[in-house]
Amino acid sequence: MLGRQLLVYMEKKAAAVFLLPPTLLVVMMAIFPLFMSLGLAFVHWNIANPSAGISWAGLTHWSRLIEDDHFHRVARNTILYLIIGVPIQYGLGLTLAVVLNNEIRAKAFFRLLFLLPMMLSPVAIAFIVGRVMFNEALGPVNQILEAIGMDPVPWLTNSFLALITVIIVDTWQWTPFMILILLAGLQAIPEEVVEAGHIETKSDWQAFWKVTFPLLLPWSITAVLIRSIEMLKIVDVIVVLTNGGPGISTESMTLFAYRVGVVDFDLGYASALAFTLLFFAIIATTIFLGLLRRSIAYSTE
Repeated sequence: MLGRQLLVYMEKKAAAVFLLPPTLLVVMMAIFPLFMSLGLAFVHWNIANPSAGISWAGLTHWSRLIEDDHFHRVARNTILYLIIGVPIQYGLGLTLAVVLNNEIRAKAFFRLLFLLPMMLSPVAIAFIVGRVMFNEALGPVNQILEAIGMDPVPWLTNSFLALITVIIVDTWQWTPFMILILLAGLQAIPEEVVEAGHIETKSDWQAFWKVTFPLLLPWSITAVLIRSIEMLKIVDVIVVLTNGGPGISTESMTLFAYRVGVVDFDLGYASALAFTLLFFAIIATTIFLGLLRRSIAYSTE
């Protein structure tokens, strides 16, 4: 009995020893920077002017956010990226996942073809698909429009169209992520359940919406939440494609925070911007989950 207790005690100690390094790594790489960044949001610290030192700012940075028109514009841009881009990506991803889940010719080839954009670098995607394809003078898109008798479109110099172009390029790259998650969900649904739905509803469309789609909700939630969080952090495509222009019409909150913190060295205000983005993500997630619960409750009544 004593030997068994000693063995259990040694196993617990060994587990603690093995867990200690990864725990310290998480604290050093994630938790400590998080709290340090939160602390910076309440102080004045410009590392370009070391003689000024660090001074207490209180809620100065947060009140500055309320009055900053630049922040209001980039926050609006970020919300537009979210509410326009993610639904389009989900709709396209769901449609293509359903098609690829059926028996079609060359299914393996089309799966690889649709997933290929996700495997490429966002910078390469932004340059090749964005700056080359949508080039206003020599881009293939405008050349096609001119060939059919239309005027060339200012994809990257018009404020609204530049924002739409960013969404198009991001959608082209990340719709495959939606396809991947949703296709996995469709293949996890038992065929017997789907066949029973077809027999009961006697319609492929009704069977999908009444049987398949509700069963697909866990995968849908996962895909939409991940893409929503990533869309709130969008920056690489914007930098390569428009650099936030024309003006600041395509600048995101992440790019604005980067410029404030890394270019202007205003670490306090940049930290406040970063945590505001975190609050945006929490609010967006809460609203989405609330609407989802309400729709599920309504559908089960």
